[in-house]
Amino acid sequence: MSDNMPAYKKSNFGGAFFFLSKEKKQALSIIYAFCRLADDIVDEGFSDAKQKLDDLRKELDNVYEGCPKTELGKELLKAVKPFNIPKQYLSDLLDGCERDLKTPVRYESFGDLQWYMYRVASTVGLMCIKIFGYKNERTEKYAVALGYAVQLTNIVRDAAEDAKINRIYIPKQDLESFGVKEEDILKLKDNRRTKALLFFEAQKAQELFIQAEKLLPKEDFKAMLPARAMGNTYKAILAKLIARPCRLDDKKIKLNKIEKIRILFNTWRNRL
Repeated sequence: MSDNMPAYKKSNFGGAFFFLSKEKKQALSIIYAFCRLADDIVDEGFSDAKQKLDDLRKELDNVYEGCPKTELGKELLKAVKPFNIPKQYLSDLLDGCERDLKTPVRYESFGDLQWYMYRVASTVGLMCIKIFGYKNERTEKYAVALGYAVQLTNIVRDAAEDAKINRIYIPKQDLESFGVKEEDILKLKDNRRTKALLFFEAQKAQELFIQAEKLLPKEDFKAMLPARAMGNTYKAILAKLIARPCRLDDKKIKLNKIEKIRILFNTWRNRL
């Protein structure tokens, strides 16, 4: 693996690997590395972030033409070829990441936000299920809905962190509904209105998790054990956010090792 390959086991993504064969673990780690690299490029404030994303796009072209130039590209070919992962998923992911470079980051409606969430999260889910293996096309809808739920959970959890770099992902229409101004978010005003707003978004994420679970066909229930493990991990994070209750602060909600193991065990126990 290249030096760009991050330690996925420390992330909330790691639970999925528990249920996979060696070949599928390797493919998933490569996809994770590509996604994480793209995310880091836009999050770490590189002055040449746009150029770095363009370079990734060029290498993506090379990969699908069968002639990668970089170590990561060579690794990526090993994942996308045997599992027939469409180039469009990776290209859409880069489009979503590039959207974060257009400051200030704002979204007018939830529909607008869904455009972004599909690209940075649902595409990841669609790539993952290609690796996991599925029979029913409806499982693709499950992956999309689960991606929305996971990303909205991240948006609620990271609202304060994002505000520090002038990013507000919560739609303007929702802010207006709760009487919250952009300045309230940017200045981390933790008051009744901002708490109510974040709680509303968290409830929306809960509904998306429920929708995703209803979309998963019974015939792919066992094959989607890795996806369900990821979903259950983020559901647990969301439950902690709601219990806190939702507020604008820098204390990032995390799961400890014991909690993660318990989630994996319960997911496995309900595998059928």
